[in-house]
Amino acid sequence: MKISKEAKIGLIAIVVLAISIWGYNFLKGKNILKSTDHYYVLFDRADGLIESGNVMLKGYKIGNITSLEFDHENSGKFRVKIVLEEKVKIPMHSVVRIKQVNPLASTSDLELILSDNTTYHCSGDTLDSEMGGGLMDVITGLVPKIEHILYGIDTVLISLNQVLTPESEQNLRNSISSLNSSLASLNHSLSKNGSLNNSFEHLEKITDNLDSKNEQIAETLDNLANISSSIDSADLGSILIQLDSTLNSVRNIVSKIDQGEGSMGKFINDSSLYTNLDSTSYHLNLLMKDLQEHPKRYVHFSVFGKKDK
Repeated sequence: MKISKEAKIGLIAIVVLAISIWGYNFLKGKNILKSTDHYYVLFDRADGLIESGNVMLKGYKIGNITSLEFDHENSGKFRVKIVLEEKVKIPMHSVVRIKQVNPLASTSDLELILSDNTTYHCSGDTLDSEMGGGLMDVITGLVPKIEHILYGIDTVLISLNQVLTPESEQNLRNSISSLNSSLASLNHSLSKNGSLNNSFEHLEKITDNLDSKNEQIAETLDNLANISSSIDSADLGSILIQLDSTLNSVRNIVSKIDQGEGSMGKFINDSSLYTNLDSTSYHLNLLMKDLQEHPKRYVHFSVFGKKDK
């Protein structure tokens, strides 16, 4: 069957209208493609409530506000319609409360607080309401904390006032002046011709020299390692034992000499031997002197065999 052009245009118009209706309701927080339950809540005030506002349960979004109107003829309250997309059973005596999430924000959400009752509301029922804390309540709760902070600041200021006497203030100024002088001196030292800058340059040169001598240093370390290996491989223990034995022998010899044993001990400890040697040396010296002065007394010779007197 051939569809006429007018029918196609009409079908397209219906589809566009349906999409428009769905989009309008979606922007308002309604999802006409999903089954929902709706409830009503009455408030004395509607602080921050708007259509398409959120309905929260323990921090999770379960629905939206679909309408907000003032019932001036009957109750004189604001009548709020909420639609819950999630299948949530609401026990009797549950409460819907206005909750201002951000104290500085101009809008509020609705928070559903479930009771422990075992009987449940049906879709279309009116739920109990409760006014939540607004900005003033938040500020009121912060007042004790602010007072405590201000008291601490006041205590600190009083302590500073007691500490900052004229003398301590002058000392503080002197300290700051000294600190400024130190910083200026440090800045001068770090300048191009400063001592610290020169030291850093020398240190850099030393580092470069060490880097250039890296191979020689490595060879020296290898030689030291070889010497250490040689010492380690040598029987150092036996050498030390022999050295200790030798020292003990020398110690015994010195002890015997000190006690006067043997020729060396007698020579060192007997003073008469020293006296005799000294006397002998003295007379020998006289004999040598007399021999030099009068050699004929001791040596006689003659070519013809004549005896001298």
